[in-house]
Amino acid sequence: MLSPRDLALGPGDIKDDRDYEVRRGATRGRIQLDWLDARFSFSFGSYRNPARNGFGVLLALNEDVIQPGTGFEPHPHENLEIFILPLQGAVEHRDNLGNHVTVRPGEIQKMTAGYGIWHSQMNPSHQDVDHHLQIWLQPSNAGLSPSIEQRRFEREGRCGKWQVLISESGADGSLLVDQDATVMRAELELGGVLAYQPQAGRSIYLHVIQGEVRVISGEHSEQLEAGDAYVMPLAKEFAVQAPRGCADVLLFDLPPTSSGG
Repeated sequence: MLSPRDLALGPGDIKDDRDYEVRRGATRGRIQLDWLDARFSFSFGSYRNPARNGFGVLLALNEDVIQPGTGFEPHPHENLEIFILPLQGAVEHRDNLGNHVTVRPGEIQKMTAGYGIWHSQMNPSHQDVDHHLQIWLQPSNAGLSPSIEQRRFEREGRCGKWQVLISESGADGSLLVDQDATVMRAELELGGVLAYQPQAGRSIYLHVIQGEVRVISGEHSEQLEAGDAYVMPLAKEFAVQAPRGCADVLLFDLPPTSSGG
């Protein structure tokens, strides 16, 4: 009989007695509608995988492609920290607080759902698709005041280095989050190598946005491509290398996380 963890693994996934796991992008959940093509790294909506019910405080990492002139009509959220990271096109946000903003590539929007917010998330273009990542983090405190914040992060700040996008302290001009979590992004040129040394007891979730990378940790290395993830419940020092061309990666440095996430 298959265990819940077996259900999480698809062709190409790597999981045995190692202290890390490679999750292939093709094994993510997926929903395809006439207006939406979405891939889910964790259980979300109608997609349920008991072995991928988030990764600690990281509750959702969705990759959404939304057709022109369509999107998510008004709906509610509460007690979530939600981030939108556009990759192509734009996202138009409206909410019951009176906010009406557009988020474009290079920008990130934070929505603190707090004790409750209603919002819509639409593709304002009638020609171009909206391709974005959506991140949900569990806040440390319930019942916060709902709010919206948006910030631009220039590309030069992540070329060959880790650019802090989201943090509990607001380090380096990052967006504040009510959680002991740091989210970073880096872009590597061909042959580029970038190391990361997590503090003891942290958990790491590395997601490849674009391109191919080799993750090197200790005596092992793994090849990853767009949509793949490298997961370490008990993080160790590692490095990412771009062996075949430019690569774009997203790194989550999180509190201690059960390996079952």
